[in-house]
Amino acid sequence: MSGPANKLVFVGGMGAGKTTAVRAISDVEPISTEMPLSEDATADKVETTVALDYSSIELDDGELLHLYGVPGQRYLDFMWPMVCEGALGVIVLVSAGSPDPVATTLELLQEFSRIAPDASLAVGVTRTDEHPQLLIPTVRDALFAAGFRIPVLRVDARSAAQVTFLVRSLLSHRYADS
Repeated sequence: MSGPANKLVFVGGMGAGKTTAVRAISDVEPISTEMPLSEDATADKVETTVALDYSSIELDDGELLHLYGVPGQRYLDFMWPMVCEGALGVIVLVSAGSPDPVATTLELLQEFSRIAPDASLAVGVTRTDEHPQLLIPTVRDALFAAGFRIPVLRVDARSAAQVTFLVRSLLSHRYADS
């Protein structure tokens, strides 16, 4: 197999901001498989991804960076290895409002380290404006203690500038040892 493809995969639980992040940095209209949630959906989450999101951005050298967002539901995890094959990076998005964001992040990092062992990893903590009690150094320290020395940033998934900074942090971390 050749080197990693120009592919980044956004992963995380439902409502973490994967679809929003892909949309924020895309050069073209993303292909999305959003479907309505049931009647008991929360006011801020009325749709969910049922297959994947796909788009791309053109890099400075003219190459395309392919962006994928995979669904966070465990019953769709069979797709994760297929989408992650050959990825140069996996960005874990976790909502600061999830019941246990640190445990959720560690679980996803362990899972995707196994699925995509050659991919670089980064973490974006979303919804920190709604849940300011979750401090980024707390998350970073817990991940460091578990052996993950990777970028961990607060990110608003709606902000192209912030998502781009997270992507650049992942790429800088990946190529820092080159």
